[in-house]
Amino acid sequence: MAHRVLAIQGHVLAGDAAVTGGVCVRGVSAAEDADFASRCKEMSSWMSQDRFKHTTRPYKVEDVVKLQGTVPLHFTGAKVSEKLYKMLREHQAEGTCSHTFGALDPVQVVQMAKYLTTVYVSGWQSSSTASTSNEPGPDVADYPYDTVPNKVEQLFKAQLFHDRKQYEDRRRMSPEDRAKTKPVDYMNPIIADADTGHGGLTATMKLCKMFIENGAAGIHIEDQKPGTKKCGHMGGKVLVSTWEHIQRLIACRLQADVLNSPLVLVARTDAEAATMIDSNIDPIDHPHIKGATVPGVESLYDAIRKGTDKDWEQRAGAMTFPDAVAKALQAKGTDPGKWLKDSLKMSLTEMKAAAASLGVSDVFFDWDSARSVEGYYRIKGSTDFCIQRAIAFAPYADCIWMETGKPILAQAQQFATEVRGAVPHQMLAYNLSPSFNWDTAGMTDAQMESFIWDLAKLGFCWQFITLAGFHCDALSIDLFARSYATKGAAAYVQMIQRQEREQKVETLTHQKWSGSEIVDEMGNIISGGTSSTGIMSAGVTEKQF
Repeated sequence: MAHRVLAIQGHVLAGDAAVTGGVCVRGVSAAEDADFASRCKEMSSWMSQDRFKHTTRPYKVEDVVKLQGTVPLHFTGAKVSEKLYKMLREHQAEGTCSHTFGALDPVQVVQMAKYLTTVYVSGWQSSSTASTSNEPGPDVADYPYDTVPNKVEQLFKAQLFHDRKQYEDRRRMSPEDRAKTKPVDYMNPIIADADTGHGGLTATMKLCKMFIENGAAGIHIEDQKPGTKKCGHMGGKVLVSTWEHIQRLIACRLQADVLNSPLVLVARTDAEAATMIDSNIDPIDHPHIKGATVPGVESLYDAIRKGTDKDWEQRAGAMTFPDAVAKALQAKGTDPGKWLKDSLKMSLTEMKAAAASLGVSDVFFDWDSARSVEGYYRIKGSTDFCIQRAIAFAPYADCIWMETGKPILAQAQQFATEVRGAVPHQMLAYNLSPSFNWDTAGMTDAQMESFIWDLAKLGFCWQFITLAGFHCDALSIDLFARSYATKGAAAYVQMIQRQEREQKVETLTHQKWSGSEIVDEMGNIISGGTSSTGIMSAGVTEKQF
């Protein structure tokens, strides 16, 4: 082979070797390969740990490592994610749960730490009170997508600060006093609302990255369509295909792996009450898509344009294919129960073949004519649809949440039984929503009191009241402001200060609560103990308490 020497940008390539400053490029490449192989081995070990034994990753270890760059990132929140996963698995095994609520601000996240073990951050709450655009609004996820991560960061930093404050305070206690004073675990894992991912897969990954960077131990992501997303208890919800939501879950896990985070991933489905879906690409969705079953009826789009859409569903005989076949079976005197159950696991092509084998081959079904003016397919939302989606999501999520319209124990039991029948290890979550009118739910106060623990026995190991912090804030401020308007300072003393003292709430001495003592200690360390300008020195009015 002829000897080749090429000069390229100061590099000399001789044969197959390159020399730069006396260092052989082949040697550099070999070192890179060795480092890559070592990191892949380390990542493989991490991804194979017991924490991920139920996690399916349709990508390779090498795919993760090559996306990490030369400086892999690590975040404090990863330890809290480990804590969360372990906690939820223990609750699941014991038939108990971590139940919490949406925290509005640093005061709430710190005060609730004494009694609860996790923290929720709601997108609804952030949309209404914490948008980074400072423009409040309803929960349609139209706020900037750093909004909820920003709220997580605020709460996580508050947790870290009060943890440091307590740690320093306990180092000033005698061993006897420390033994008598149980510390508060301020580092309760935060699970936050990722809505739909706020766009395509790249947006979803960026959002997930922000959550991990800002301290979220877990996130939940729902199967609604970006742009039409609604609060789970609003109307007009549009789903994406089951396949598309699985892609979101995979994207979140890949992003977490790249950041060396065991992020807890909660998959939410809104398939109980949604009325539309943007695609019929996934066969899992086929049994739930509605179509016209009467030939010759104009499309829904044409009916809307003509203004004759009010009775279109009845005129078109709009229903799902399984329901159309069930109607035909009933007309023949055949019980459709088995068909309705079996058809839930079939594509439209498979359903047509199965119906023909039952002697029903002449059912007219046109799901395109039932499409909305936006082009969405109409669906029949149901618990069955939620169950099928939950089973499909299970390999890619740690926990599954079915959004429901009412707090119905029998419905939760059906969901848990069928999902865990197919996926025995699956952890479940439940929204104890303030959108429910609990007083019309048909439960006694005793049943309401036991509801959380009844659900826990079914495997719902994480439960939450999304907006309890919001409602608590509004109620307490409304009551105080009303009294303050007529009673003046007496209202504050009677309703707040005396109650803080009686209930031993730490904000009574708000200077100390805010960390004045740890800041003074920093100043003393810096000045060698000579500082005379400490926050808690002579003149502080808090000594009155």
